[in-house]
Amino acid sequence: MRHTRAIGMDEATAHFEHLAQVFKALGHATRLAILHRIVTADPCVCDLQQRLQRSQANISQHLAVLRDRGLVVPERRGNRVCYRLTDDRIAELVKTAAEVFDTAHQ
Repeated sequence: MRHTRAIGMDEATAHFEHLAQVFKALGHATRLAILHRIVTADPCVCDLQQRLQRSQANISQHLAVLRDRGLVVPERRGNRVCYRLTDDRIAELVKTAAEVFDTAHQ
């Protein structure tokens, strides 16, 4: 019985470690701005670069973090690469967090 419980705890630890990595990815203003643009505009990399006034390398680094954490996926459209959320609930998560913390600071 104890062995089964230990396996369960390892799985829980792995789950929470993954979740922590997702929240770390959300813990950067540029990545939150990228997610906001993806939700509102379905942008390609060049659009993000122009709108957020960041270099292509900087945008690519942030998109790599978001991809690695499973938050966004690329879609090729001709010679352009655009991004979309892997799950529409990610938009709700970010929106809810903003509402909670905007309310807390008023």
